[in-house]
Amino acid sequence: MSRILKITGGLSAVLFVFLVVLGKGWLEQGGFAVFDAHFGGYSVEGAREYLAELAQAGRTDLYLGVFRWVDTVFPLLLSFTLAGVIWTQAWGMPVAVRGLVALTPCFYLGLDLAENAAIAHMLQFGPQVSAGAILQASAYTVAKWICLALAMLLAVWAWRLSPRSGASS
Repeated sequence: MSRILKITGGLSAVLFVFLVVLGKGWLEQGGFAVFDAHFGGYSVEGAREYLAELAQAGRTDLYLGVFRWVDTVFPLLLSFTLAGVIWTQAWGMPVAVRGLVALTPCFYLGLDLAENAAIAHMLQFGPQVSAGAILQASAYTVAKWICLALAMLLAVWAWRLSPRSGASS
């Protein structure tokens, strides 16, 4: 695996830990974790309660500021890393297949960025945000996690597919 992928992978891990610490330490309100962390999505009522508690605690700007910025850089780095691992480790596959499989993390990236935009919309409107906007953001969250799981499985598959001699292109 190339040096750049090790660096981007390490940076991704650091940013993920930062997001977890920031989310758990400052943005978790009333037992409701940040929207991004809900694997199975969230309800309209739960989202509205969380938005109200965030606003009351004065934490909406933190979510829209530092958290959102890091949550934009993190998926970019992670997607680049996963695509790079797939591309470099599945070097024995036909180029067309390898290229298609290496694009899988891009679906995760697109969904994560769409989710971030939908969450920003919810945070700007607060508890008065429409139910449709909440359900759309929740659907992006669920789809993002599914695509990330698939991309990670494909990266592990590519890594396991590669010869153990350490050769890669």
